[in-house]
Amino acid sequence: MHVVLSTDSASPIYEQIKVQMRAAILSGAIAAGGTLPSLRQLAADLRVSVVTVTRAYNDLVAEGLARNEHGRGFVVLAVEADVAQQALDATLDDLLRRLVVAAGHAGVDLPALHRRLDDQWRSE
Repeated sequence: MHVVLSTDSASPIYEQIKVQMRAAILSGAIAAGGTLPSLRQLAADLRVSVVTVTRAYNDLVAEGLARNEHGRGFVVLAVEADVAQQALDATLDDLLRRLVVAAGHAGVDLPALHRRLDDQWRSE
């Protein structure tokens, strides 16, 4: 699982971890029954506190996306396909709203935004 953190983001580190883990679970990148990376390993890989990762994982548990099993760690729970798609769509809509606001603040018009989005799409 590849998690990318930004120290420039307004979102706290635990929130960035949670959002990316949630997306991986909802998209099926981490299948039901699979385990999330261990707390200590992910904390070491990301160079953050174990407490930070624990908070992110506990939020996923509270959302019903994972459970903590003694001896196994955090196990991904099954999510109905339509529920997962609705959640992914809501996340995308939120990101698009924030993109439009940021583009407006930067003085980027719609055609320029389309070009930049196309460029990013092709680079991925």
